[in-house]
Amino acid sequence: MDDYSVRAEEAAALLGMSAKTLRQRLRDERPEGARQIPPQHGGNWFLKASYVEQLAIQRGRRIPNRSALARDRLTSPRLLAVEKPSPQSAFADAVPNPSHGTWSEWIPFSEALKVAPRFPGVYMFRIAAEPHRGPVYIGMAGERKGNGLRGRLAIYASGKGAGSGLGEHAFDRALEDPKWLQARLDDALAGNPMRAKAAARSAIDHAGLEVRWQTVETRAEALQLEARLINEYRHQLWNR
Repeated sequence: MDDYSVRAEEAAALLGMSAKTLRQRLRDERPEGARQIPPQHGGNWFLKASYVEQLAIQRGRRIPNRSALARDRLTSPRLLAVEKPSPQSAFADAVPNPSHGTWSEWIPFSEALKVAPRFPGVYMFRIAAEPHRGPVYIGMAGERKGNGLRGRLAIYASGKGAGSGLGEHAFDRALEDPKWLQARLDDALAGNPMRAKAAARSAIDHAGLEVRWQTVETRAEALQLEARLINEYRHQLWNR
């Protein structure tokens, strides 16, 4: 059954457009393939997988596997407006429930926090302009107080991960680029020096990264999967 199971933020990431642009289009056109819940200002938008595929064709993009759109959900949008998650559901917040053991699609890191799940799991980064190189960094996330992978990726997005393997290596690459250094110097000379966390996030952006993830049930499983993958790709990783 092709129900309204894809969040607008998730669809936008797959379509290579901003979520704001997609939501505006949905508000203007009110297509049959999308629903706003609740149907009022501020309501969340949900799309049918078939409609997302239709939009992808219009934009000349290909969604390689429809299962990437049709995964099991924590709850249906229809119920989302009237049901509250049970106390045992620590990760429930209308985020798609990924199929554990299945890798997500690669998406730009700038879009990751909009769709990253709140489950434990393992994530990979690669350089978007050099996909043939494969992953350059592999990490894991436990429950993180109910935030899982999303919580871990948020560390990098905030610039707090400068001392990690990923953050440090991204900073090293940025410091090797005279243009990036000149931009930071220009900021300082103009009286607007960049703070350390902002510079760390700027270095992550400078690296031009994409990310994907695989969720698991527990932190212990995430640690095991991370160790196996790091061993598999150890010769090409930034991990310290």
